[in-house]
Amino acid sequence: MGKVPVSKVAELRKAAQLTQLELAQAVGVTESTIANWEKGRNALVWFERVAKLCKTLDCSPEDLIGYVDALETGEQ
Repeated sequence: MGKVPVSKVAELRKAAQLTQLELAQAVGVTESTIANWEKGRNALVWFERVAKLCKTLDCSPEDLIGYVDALETGEQ
């Protein structure tokens, strides 16, 4: 039987001694989003895909995103 992904967000949050609210504020999401991530809802498949991308491309998640001035993309 194969392995399935499980969320480690709660474990890492607790190790960092943060509440769900504190983590949510630091990340810029709602507290309920953090709760959903901890329960493995919504984003777990996306996290797994990011992990596979990083493994395949031999990079970190930070390497997947570059930042440019908002004016270059038309975003504010």
